Amino acid sequence: MTQRRSRILVVDDDPSVARVLTRVAQRLGFEATAVIEPGQVVARVERLQPEMILLDLSMPGLDGVEILRALALGRSRAQICLISGADRDVIDAARDLGHELGLQMAEPLHKPLGREQIERTLRAIEPAGTHRGTGSPEPSVADLDEALRAGNIVPHYQPKLDLASGRMTGVEVLARWNSAKLGVVSPGRFIPLAESSGAINRLTDAIARRSFEELAGLGESSNKLGIAVNLSPRLLHDLVYPDHLLTLALERGIDPDRVTLEITESEAMRNPTRYLDILVRFRLKGFHLSVDDFGTGFSSLVHLYKLPFEEIKIDRTFVADLRESQEARVIVKAMIALGRGLGLSVVAEGIEDGETAETLVRFGCDAGQGYHFGAPHGIEELRGGRVPA
Repeated sequence: MTQRRSRILVVDDDPSVARVLTRVAQRLGFEATAVIEPGQVVARVERLQPEMILLDLSMPGLDGVEILRALALGRSRAQICLISGADRDVIDAARDLGHELGLQMAEPLHKPLGREQIERTLRAIEPAGTHRGTGSPEPSVADLDEALRAGNIVPHYQPKLDLASGRMTGVEVLARWNSAKLGVVSPGRFIPLAESSGAINRLTDAIARRSFEELAGLGESSNKLGIAVNLSPRLLHDLVYPDHLLTLALERGIDPDRVTLEITESEAMRNPTRYLDILVRFRLKGFHLSVDDFGTGFSSLVHLYKLPFEEIKIDRTFVADLRESQEARVIVKAMIALGRGLGLSVVAEGIEDGETAETLVRFGCDAGQGYHFGAPHGIEELRGGRVPA
């Protein structure tokens, strides 16, 4: 029998925060609903019966403490995660109140919020035994190990285009796993497993090695095709890794000048001096560096200025709202101006329609990717002619 997805209710009177929280939850496979009117919370809880509630502690008209009391009266069994920018002692007192009222209180989320912080919290508070997505069993470490040994986790390639000319300039390499036992296993399930189990080096090596081999095998017509590879933050602690990745590339005929390493903003900016040495080593080896999911990690502009990045990728959360949100247009336009002012290339991800692409061109965005241009696909489609001349 298929098990339904866990339900999350997001309660925040700031529509932009509610939208970000909802989309991160949905990307992880949850069924997420947002409420921005505090007075509607109790009725929504009674109707939806969510397993989790992300609750803003400070809202006008009806604050989070009042909602906690109402939830207690309604005997809610949801796990409740408080969200607030208040002092920690205030948040801790509110959480203690929730416990005293008989509610199940999770570790709070502190504003400003970063995507990785949100993902860690959601994974930690997911009810035991609940499986995200289609209801298939969660992969185990043994499943992951067997898939890596058998070569069943493979690269797919999403086209990256120059927005002004429409010319394909590169691809982003994405890991995909279709298991005979588990079905399609999403990256949101197996990548955290690889990180927590220590298998992330093997996974990254497997995807990099195979993608380098496949792309080199396309021949001279593709020798200028850029290759974007996602790097787990866990690999930023290994000073030897730049040498290892260089060897993987050169042995397969890939010039490191073709390779851009994408590193999430929240991790890169958390402790820039800690990662500066390895980032510099990547650049010295000839690799390019990109700040991935730009705009979700509340980075310091000083850090962005000092770290040796050459590209920023605007997170899909902002790009998706360009057609309908003036606020999103203002933010994206400012990000593009910032990137270009710092001499960085600017890439937008998650472009789903022509109108969004045209808006980004007007704003001066350099490149983009998304389902409007093409979904991730295997190497055969590139061999079929989707390679720049």
